[in-house]
Amino acid sequence: MKLDVLLSLITVVALNSPALADWLDIASLDSGNATRWPPPELTGGKSWADAFAKASALVANMTLEEKVNMTSGVPGRCVGNLGGVPRLGINSFCLEDGPAGPRPVHGVSQFPAGHATAATWDEELIYMRSYVMGKEFYDQGVHIALAPVTGGPLGRAPRMSRNWEGWYADPYATGVASYLSVKGLQDAGIAATAKHYIAYEQETFRNQFNRTEPYSIFPAGEQHSISSNLDDKTTHEIYLWSFAEAVRAGVAHIMCSYNEVNQTQACHNAYTQNHLLKRELGFQGSIMSDWGGQHDNVASALGGLDMAMPGSGYGGIFGQMWGENLVALVENGTVPEDRITDAATRVLTPWIWLGQDQTQLPEVVFNGASPFFVAPDGYRDVRDSNTPALIRRIGAEGATLLKNTGGLPLKNPQRIAVVGNDATDNAIGTNACGTAYRTCPSDNSNGTMSMGGGSGYVYAPYIITPVDALKARAIDTGAEISAITVDTNVNSSIQSLLPSADVTVVFVNSWAVEGFDRPNINLNPNHEELITAAVNSSSNVVVVMHIPGVVDVEKWIDNENVTAVIAAWYPGQESGNGLVDVLYGDVNPSGKLPFTWAKNYEDYYPNTIIADAVTSPQSNFTEGIFIDYRWFDSRNITPRYEFGFGLSYTTFSYSDLVLDESGAHSDEHAVQETNEPFAEADGNNSLYEVLFTVSATVTNTGKTMGSEVAQLFVSIPEDDQPPRVLRGFKKVKDIAAGASSTAFFEVRRKDLSVWDVVKQTWYIPEGEFTISVGPSSRTLPLSTTWSKTV
Repeated sequence: MKLDVLLSLITVVALNSPALADWLDIASLDSGNATRWPPPELTGGKSWADAFAKASALVANMTLEEKVNMTSGVPGRCVGNLGGVPRLGINSFCLEDGPAGPRPVHGVSQFPAGHATAATWDEELIYMRSYVMGKEFYDQGVHIALAPVTGGPLGRAPRMSRNWEGWYADPYATGVASYLSVKGLQDAGIAATAKHYIAYEQETFRNQFNRTEPYSIFPAGEQHSISSNLDDKTTHEIYLWSFAEAVRAGVAHIMCSYNEVNQTQACHNAYTQNHLLKRELGFQGSIMSDWGGQHDNVASALGGLDMAMPGSGYGGIFGQMWGENLVALVENGTVPEDRITDAATRVLTPWIWLGQDQTQLPEVVFNGASPFFVAPDGYRDVRDSNTPALIRRIGAEGATLLKNTGGLPLKNPQRIAVVGNDATDNAIGTNACGTAYRTCPSDNSNGTMSMGGGSGYVYAPYIITPVDALKARAIDTGAEISAITVDTNVNSSIQSLLPSADVTVVFVNSWAVEGFDRPNINLNPNHEELITAAVNSSSNVVVVMHIPGVVDVEKWIDNENVTAVIAAWYPGQESGNGLVDVLYGDVNPSGKLPFTWAKNYEDYYPNTIIADAVTSPQSNFTEGIFIDYRWFDSRNITPRYEFGFGLSYTTFSYSDLVLDESGAHSDEHAVQETNEPFAEADGNNSLYEVLFTVSATVTNTGKTMGSEVAQLFVSIPEDDQPPRVLRGFKKVKDIAAGASSTAFFEVRRKDLSVWDVVKQTWYIPEGEFTISVGPSSRTLPLSTTWSKTV
């Protein structure tokens, strides 16, 4: 029997028997039933009680129309706008993209992309990037930043074209980054938006309903978004984890995604929104729709949506949602007014908690609404003089050294050949591929790739290209730089130039843009040929890749003339400076992979991008909890580079692993607390209580100062678990040659727990756990055990 037929039969049976549905682990298939999954009572939670009381008092004085005005998008200067209630002192709210900085806005910085920052594995840099970015949002007059990407996408599909906006292909690490990035943005005074909730793992067929996507080929209203079909265990252990951390950080808003979840539109989904997010995670803020992700006024209101975006704004391309339609639905009794009261209170509570009710933000002078950059579009420069140094540092520390047989660091070579259009400027302008979305007309010859495309693209004030940075260094060292900065018809030039060069640096890239999944995992056209031509003419070729994720390197990676390879990701405006710091050894590379790099695309689990042209496309997450390294490890597949891999110009050893149960302590960090059920809770034992600490000594056994990312993995004694899961990481910084430092980890109860789909609770299995520490998921020289007995 085919899987889709079997799933259909199970669905029919389960929908008619809730008890059987729970037993079959697919209770969420009834996800659109708001009667079964009603919203919980709003309280303000651990930290927002005073703000909740003030918000409740404000909303109690509002008319129905005013409450709707606080929850429905209206036209305005920003990509999203709320109308406010001026008579109560509530002005319009400005909502603006995106995860790498304010967009589309002049006078701001282009920060490194999420995956470039993730590759640093540096908690301080993850926080500082978000904090400094948050200040730019605030100074531009933005109330709500549409950032960060906290697990949608998580990275299930290697070809998903928005993976670069997010963090790690792992729920724990993405949870850490989500917590820190929410905290950084909100410490700067603006509201953060965790997105895209939930199981948003492909672009193809993401939002067919409104016929605003290139693959919308059926009549409007007949098409459904791709449905991500996943079981309860996978939902909790993989895709909900990082959103729980965003809630614990006190995130103000969460954006529901374009896709369906178990055949119900995410923004209408009562199970995922009312039950999982608001009841189980105790989320006290508002859920907003992604732009055009709301398809029905009634289903979205009853299903837990609190803010309709863009409503009637954004040029009206998505039609009218809520607004006067919602007023009529309340007046005729279809939607209870209590639901709108709850929604308006959820919007205002974090606004008050962040102090925005007491502070007048700067006037918005940019034009962030569609169409972009039309007059009048004012200019305000909000950049801080220290920000370029931060961006440069992230770019350098995230650069991941994949191969090095002596090619790096450069030892003051006198003749340097530079090859590839990715080394230089776009010939038609820094932001010429589109000031709003960077939608390039072709896949190559667009200059150096500092950022991907779509709503995550940030207008760059400038880009320090690699060739510019190399030329600046050449002035200091007296080197000669010769550059071939085109990608086609270059064989004769390469053959004449490269043999006389001391080193050849080849720059290649791969493009990713919102709305289109990557067609393959290849480098952009002609780039593989550039590398082949270079290695045929030079015995010392360094390859630098600006990429959104994994690319196929198998045809050339083992060539002996390729002496070094760096994944430089999408590093932002200081691209060349950060890279040259690494090439010359001013910064010892310490970046590590935030995903598994396969040898062959077929080594990843199959069918992660569904492209069948049907009215109701279905994506069945049949791999369950076995994504990325979990899949490779459970099936003994050898990757090209494992999760967490990255080389250095020095070497490290690990020793002295210590597990200490005396270090147990309660959850001290969370801004808000979740309501996640825990089988062993006794009034004192929080799911997030630290159960024990682990420490390990990291020694620099080389001759150069360096930093090392130590990683902690746990093997859980359950048959249905992967061989190991990441449960801690620590960047041990600036260890001098011959010196040692200590990596310290805190292991919480949740880090040892699994989800019981029958009892609907987290629990710690009985048995022996293996705790391992090392430099990557497949190199774990230290291990010890911890046991749980009855």
